Amino acid sequence: MKAVGMSDIGMCRQNNEDAYYIADDDFPVPHCYIVADGMGGCNAGEVASQTAIAAFVSYVQAQQSKWDTPDLLTTAFQAANQAVFDKSNTSLAFAEMGTTMVAAIVQDNKAYIAHVGDSRAYVLQDGTLQCLTTDHSYVMELVKMGDITKEEAAKHPKRNIITRAIGIRDLVETDVTIYDVKKGDLLLLCTDGLSGMLSDAEMETFLQQKISLKKKVKGLVDTANEKGGFDNISLVLIEI
Repeated sequence: MKAVGMSDIGMCRQNNEDAYYIADDDFPVPHCYIVADGMGGCNAGEVASQTAIAAFVSYVQAQQSKWDTPDLLTTAFQAANQAVFDKSNTSLAFAEMGTTMVAAIVQDNKAYIAHVGDSRAYVLQDGTLQCLTTDHSYVMELVKMGDITKEEAAKHPKRNIITRAIGIRDLVETDVTIYDVKKGDLLLLCTDGLSGMLSDAEMETFLQQKISLKKKVKGLVDTANEKGGFDNISLVLIEI
């Protein structure tokens, strides 16, 4: 299994509040990947995303043998949430900071996906791109109620308002999805700096190209920047 990650400041932001993680060979749970998109004043966003990932990793290192994978993800997200929430109460500079987060663990031909917020997981299988997560956002609530379509949501002026995030409250509800994967599939984790700039169809066309993972990752980031780069852009691309 191969994985390539990249985080770019984009064209409009003064600092990068995103973070990502690719587990190395020493990590107790192999094939673990995380992407987070922080929010908050000053530098609090980048503190939130980095704190969440660090807490997730530390928790898994200490607890992984005690849980099955879905429960491990859920409790690791809660550990990340508690770490960000506690840190947000230590200083006015960190007050009300939070982060989205999406994580994947690939085991036994299954991708276990957990997420909070609007960072997403996609899979390219048999040439077709499918989103595996549902945004925790204001516009997605409107879509669920039938008030707007997904196409309208992509251009809605309030599309950046999220309804769930890591670190905002002392408890967080985490969604977990399990998806069957096979050799040759591509698993994509990304922040809305990518999914908000490129349509699913555009990402699908790009990922179908017969080029290396590294070139696909760089090309996706470059394309998002060419389209405006209004936010930080971060992704991890995994080849099963």
